[in-house]
Amino acid sequence: MKIEMKRTMMYLLFGLLTTLPTAALAIELTDYSDPTYQYQDAELGLEFNMSDGNQDQFSYDGMLNVNYEMEYSTLPLKWDVSLNGNTDFSKGANDGDHSNKNIVIDGDTTVKNYFGDYTGAFVYGGLALGVRDLEGTDDSDPYAKVSVGLGYGRITNATPLMEAIRCIEDLTKYCIISSTVTDAVYLKLADVISKESEYKSRYGKREYEKYWYESMEIVFKEAGILNDESLGALGIIRIQDILTKEQVITRKHGWEAGAQLDYLISDYSGEEGDPGVGIYYEYAKPYGLQWQLIDRIEYSTILVDGHFGDSAHKISNSLELDYEISDRIDWENSWKLDIIIESDSDDDDTYMNMVDTSLRFYLSNHIDAKTGLQFNHKDQGDNHDDKIDSRFYCQIIYTIF
Repeated sequence: MKIEMKRTMMYLLFGLLTTLPTAALAIELTDYSDPTYQYQDAELGLEFNMSDGNQDQFSYDGMLNVNYEMEYSTLPLKWDVSLNGNTDFSKGANDGDHSNKNIVIDGDTTVKNYFGDYTGAFVYGGLALGVRDLEGTDDSDPYAKVSVGLGYGRITNATPLMEAIRCIEDLTKYCIISSTVTDAVYLKLADVISKESEYKSRYGKREYEKYWYESMEIVFKEAGILNDESLGALGIIRIQDILTKEQVITRKHGWEAGAQLDYLISDYSGEEGDPGVGIYYEYAKPYGLQWQLIDRIEYSTILVDGHFGDSAHKISNSLELDYEISDRIDWENSWKLDIIIESDSDDDDTYMNMVDTSLRFYLSNHIDAKTGLQFNHKDQGDNHDDKIDSRFYCQIIYTIF
């Protein structure tokens, strides 16, 4: 039964991916190959529920999470940072129920340096850190692991091209642009959009937009596609709304793979000083202008006394599939699978699945609302508590920057 369920899920995912629409425009997001990009995003999310009346005591449950992502990409160098902090808290409705809370903070950073071809071979180093405080467990030592490795390939962030496409569509709608736009114009505009951080650095956060928009206007003038001699007030306002007020799903394309040596400084259970090995493969592809797929699979193990295979083997897969319904609504989907294969025959292997599907509504420049369904399942040997845990949630998200 378990094998049939997994096989059915794989068939459904394959069927969905093979029927995704392709781009209607001549240019595609995969045409964008500029490796220069700088991006950062920080968000604060909150869920909270409370109940009173017709029960022994006041009860509540909630969750608070903070997420930070940074990507700095140039021709030879790529630097990624990810930081996540989550805490859930609750108190039951029955007499004697106490308040509970769990705290998990983890993050990682990776620096890659390419040899010559920016899409070819690279050397990389990484650092992963984590701390946690979970109810009912003493495994709360800090987690720290360093890695060095070799890889090949590159995933390019094509979000500037998506923003350029959206700007040109909007300017065409308002008859500011009337001529046919070539692929070269799309790419030139995307190049200017991607350099926002450079304009901020050169002209300051208060003044940079004026020069930024002027550079975009030059692209349109040189192409000879403006109805008037300039973008005008309406054109500037429409570009400003799209680039600073509307949200765009991150668009990425390409693939990369790597093999690494790890050194476990410490894990949550107190183990320390162990070497390890790991491999990974990541793939990203936009389908048309609305869909975005990102998938990453990893394998890692610790070398016990220098022997391979004497420790547990961990395989994980993280898949994200997002759909841009409109400028203000996104459909976000994710599937995370973790498999721990024990080397000791007396220990049971562990399979953990988490599926999440949600709608995200962009209410303002800084505030979003998110509502969705999440399903969690853990299978470890003949454990009796292996039913699928499902929850419906509503979340308010504040974009810090």
